[in-house]
Amino acid sequence: MTTHRIASVEPLQYPTLRVTFDDGVSGILDLSDLIAEGAIFAPLKDEAYFRTVAVGEGGRTFGWNLEAVGQEIDLCPDATRIRIETQIVEGLASRYESAPSAAA
Repeated sequence: MTTHRIASVEPLQYPTLRVTFDDGVSGILDLSDLIAEGAIFAPLKDEAYFRTVAVGEGGRTFGWNLEAVGQEIDLCPDATRIRIETQIVEGLASRYESAPSAAA
């Protein structure tokens, strides 16, 4: 199993991030659902705090307040990779479905 590492994370229009992996795969991660769901993500309702997102040591995680063990909000690179790859595949499938058929 390949372990995916985060190369960079950039806050875009709140509440979205551009996440780039060490192999160049990149995508937009919308955190609206996580922020709305649970108390653990409540600090991310503050847009200024949201913009402090950072990559953890060695790209093994990314999130907020990473240096404060027990008080950090961090996200899993592998779960993030699955979300981004799913978005990429769904986008490609949508374009394929809407493209005119060569046989027509």
